Amino acid sequence: MNTINDDNYNYTSIYDGIEVVDALQTRIADIKKTLIIVTELDKWDYAYADGKWTIKEMIQHCIDCERIFSYRAQHIAREDSQTLNFFDENAYVLTSNANERKPEELIKEWTNLMKATYFQFESFNDETLNKIAKVGDQEFSVEKIGYVMAGHSIHHMNVINERYL
Repeated sequence: MNTINDDNYNYTSIYDGIEVVDALQTRIADIKKTLIIVTELDKWDYAYADGKWTIKEMIQHCIDCERIFSYRAQHIAREDSQTLNFFDENAYVLTSNANERKPEELIKEWTNLMKATYFQFESFNDETLNKIAKVGDQEFSVEKIGYVMAGHSIHHMNVINERYL
């Protein structure tokens, strides 16, 4: 089960000293650079070990997380009182059909989604960014979710660069 928090994964510290909207914007170019290399090396269907996700599955995971985290931020920003829970990332990947998708579709979808997330966070003022609610048993501010999103995607690009390429 997905229990992402910055203590375990250090996602938020990647962008220490950078405004959340800047982190969400600058990551797009960094991610594109990695995905260009993946395309040039034709590694989209590669998994570095048995039982590990292919790069297509990893990118679909990042897309799924972007949507979920973005919803969580919106949920907290709008002071929705419904309970937010964690999700099982492995179950999502198993049912994603990611390996049937074309790389260019994944790139286009994720790039556009990251741009939409940037605009979402650009619309939040300081008061909104500081709103807090629980996700599972952990508290998150809207701003922290933005940093987690940015750091999570860069974490996965680092994994691709270190283990897949």
